[in-house]
Amino acid sequence: MSKSFEVKLKSDPSKVIAHARTVARDNGVLFDGDGQTGRFTGHGIEGSYLILEDTLCVKISKKPFIMPWTLIESTLRKFFA
Repeated sequence: MSKSFEVKLKSDPSKVIAHARTVARDNGVLFDGDGQTGRFTGHGIEGSYLILEDTLCVKISKKPFIMPWTLIESTLRKFFA
């Protein structure tokens, strides 16, 4: 089961991705991507993102069974803040 959501970007996509890359590294998450597309994996969560103008589209393709979707989405919204 997968889930997708969108985030309106408040700053330049390259800055958002640079921040996400740093947060990922600091939290033991593998992050591979640029200002357009990418993937991330860590702590049992796997997903990808696509940036279209000022919108970040995130798709979670794998998550731990006991972890609620709401927790994952709120954490990732901060991750890409």
